[in-house]
Amino acid sequence: MRSEAKIRTLALVAVFLISIFPLVVNSLYLFLTDKVSENSSDLQFISSIIWEIVSLGVLYLVLKKQGRDYTDIGFEFRKTDILHGIFLFFGIYILYVIALAISPNFGQTPKNIDFLKTNVSIFYLLFIIINPFFEELIVRAYAITEAKYLLKNEEISVLISTVIQTSYHLYQGLIPALYAGLMFFVFSIYFVKSRRIVPVILVHLFFDFIAMIELGNNGLHS
Repeated sequence: MRSEAKIRTLALVAVFLISIFPLVVNSLYLFLTDKVSENSSDLQFISSIIWEIVSLGVLYLVLKKQGRDYTDIGFEFRKTDILHGIFLFFGIYILYVIALAISPNFGQTPKNIDFLKTNVSIFYLLFIIINPFFEELIVRAYAITEAKYLLKNEEISVLISTVIQTSYHLYQGLIPALYAGLMFFVFSIYFVKSRRIVPVILVHLFFDFIAMIELGNNGLHS
């Protein structure tokens, strides 16, 4: 048992070093230096898509090596996932309304999101589709599953996932990142209680599509 825990710990660290660590470093750099990120291009979208697919592939190989697969971390579509996603979306929306009522600052415009203010190309669209799978499978489903196994503590597992995901959104500014953190916290609680990640992916995908529609330039370019 101790040997298995060690193997899973090392695998978790390896997956995060490859997939998430670069995001955290870049986000903290932009946050601490108050620098502005560069505008995105199709080449950057393509590189991000490749990197995220490779990261998901690494996760798949890690799980397979341990005799597991994506279903062991909650990735399995059910007919009720769409309904769960709708309820989860409205839960997030109500939370947002409450947060704004408490402090209008929660409506602060995020910084460094100019990479979304570009022509909506096929690569932009593919990035929007793949990114929720990348984030939710690795930072939520996998991270929480492994943290619960290693630490035997559900609350700390939720906190770890939420803090990591919030940390690589700090490039948007402290207040927008904290608001995003509230959403991630709800996502994490839902996951630990339901062991279902597909509804979370669907809601995340919906929010990303809304951002693309609001910020992206009209027209789909190849």
